[in-house]
Amino acid sequence: MGWFSRKPRSRFPDDMTDRLAMLGRFELDVFGSGEDSTEIFPYCIQPFWPDAQEDPAGFVADLLEFIQGDDTGFATYGASRLVRELIGDEAVLKSPDSLALLDAGIEFKRMRNLPTAMLTGHEWGRWLDVHGPDTWPHGRPHPPV
Repeated sequence: MGWFSRKPRSRFPDDMTDRLAMLGRFELDVFGSGEDSTEIFPYCIQPFWPDAQEDPAGFVADLLEFIQGDDTGFATYGASRLVRELIGDEAVLKSPDSLALLDAGIEFKRMRNLPTAMLTGHEWGRWLDVHGPDTWPHGRPHPPV
């Protein structure tokens, strides 16, 4: 019957989408995001450190599930960056869930026609591993300088 069936409680706070989007905006454009840099660590990163250290694979899996349906992409990019901030175990970083978050973060930038200079080193390395060199779309032409 389902009288007592309820959705399991998320390990994340109710405002997690806002926190991830804030981190994503900040990481994408530190100076132009409008985010207060003094709030990033205590609000977006530090609260999740204990959980990520206790169960890194579970944390990443839950984060990947959490961002499904993100319509702006900023929470997705924030989730991708949060994993890189909190997880040091290379085996976890190379897991399918971590790579799916990384790929989603890369796709967020690709869909915005950003140049490869806007990719972090591990993002660019992942792109090259998956797609090879000379495959990044160059996007809109930039105005002459």
